[in-house]
Amino acid sequence: MKVQRIAIILLTFLIAVSLPSPELPVTHAIGVANVVVQNVFWGTDPMSPGTVHAGDVNEQLSIVLQNVGDDVARDVSGTLFLTPPIDYTYFANGVQNIAASVTKVAGDMMQGTQFTLIWVLSIESTANSGIYHCNLTLSYKSARELQQINKTVDVDIPVNRGALYIQAVTTNPIKLFPDSYGNQVTVTLANSGTGIAKNVQVYLQLKLPFIPSSSGSTEIFLGNLPAGQTQNANFVVDVTENATFGQYSILLDQVLNNSLVPIGQVPLYVAEKVIFRILSVTPSVINPGSSGNVIRVQIKNLSNTTRAESVRVELEVGNYITGTLTDFLGDMVQGQVSTAIFTCDVDSREPTGTYPVGIRFDWTQSNNAFALDHTYPVTLYVQSGPIPISLLILPIIAIIGIVYFAKKKNLLKIPKRPKK
Repeated sequence: MKVQRIAIILLTFLIAVSLPSPELPVTHAIGVANVVVQNVFWGTDPMSPGTVHAGDVNEQLSIVLQNVGDDVARDVSGTLFLTPPIDYTYFANGVQNIAASVTKVAGDMMQGTQFTLIWVLSIESTANSGIYHCNLTLSYKSARELQQINKTVDVDIPVNRGALYIQAVTTNPIKLFPDSYGNQVTVTLANSGTGIAKNVQVYLQLKLPFIPSSSGSTEIFLGNLPAGQTQNANFVVDVTENATFGQYSILLDQVLNNSLVPIGQVPLYVAEKVIFRILSVTPSVINPGSSGNVIRVQIKNLSNTTRAESVRVELEVGNYITGTLTDFLGDMVQGQVSTAIFTCDVDSREPTGTYPVGIRFDWTQSNNAFALDHTYPVTLYVQSGPIPISLLILPIIAIIGIVYFAKKKNLLKIPKRPKK
């Protein structure tokens, strides 16, 4: 009996082991949406992103979102919190306003899908180049749990800016002299920044002894200058007559929003120029109708160190004075006195009075390939002189001849006085 009971128990155990066990229910994990920032770029094409520079307005910023979770993200939105120099401007009732934050809506996003949020932003003109960090708050719900998720991430927004500096300065002619006109000053500008220098306009702040040759000759618009490239700005200036020789520095500015932003100093050197002094003009009085007038002009080279080479002196007069009006003096060392001699005739129609003329010098110095010139004003006096003796004698001789001829021909009868 005992053996039979044991056998029944073993048989029951074997049957239980051999029977298939019922399947237990499997518990699945609850899905969670996870929206992340996939890309940030300027423009519309992520394969060819644009660049934005200081002063740009209404530029499109694209932020690409992607749901990397395993659930649907419902009601996805992104709020971008802006900080200067990045602005979002809008108009309300005709008034321009700047928003501190802007929200864009993406809607529902399935697992693995992407959506691009777009903002139209402006960059302040004073912005420096670099990466600016803005906060982006993402808001959405997981579909199954309807759990609200809010998370804030940093968004890196690149801003480029051109950086102008003076690479070189040249002048044409190479040397600038006092009392010179139409001198070209060429400033080579280079862009060492990370982006295009847009709408480049530069202004040369002249100060004495430099003055503009004409209106607008010191303010130049160059347009856009890409990063790493150079461009020449050509200014035209005059040098005043009383300029002293030596080194000068002139400030070059960039015009931004009607303001002047310094770029750098433009060095200019004024070379010493020979100064002549007219010591005397003799005679200073000439007569209408006279000829062979010899006018002597005594000249001195006042320079301390400079020799005037191949000096030519010209008497600049009007139409009523003619003759030999040019004289060559050769070289004149510093302190030397020389005399220029002119021979002229004066037309009888020349009116009397003061007669302003010019004494023009042209010369070279310091082995320059080009000539220098300067004109000094002097005054001659046109006066009617005494009547020459020959002019007085001629009428008398004529009268005597007429009387003699009349007597000979008995044409002249002198009546006799009656006798008392």
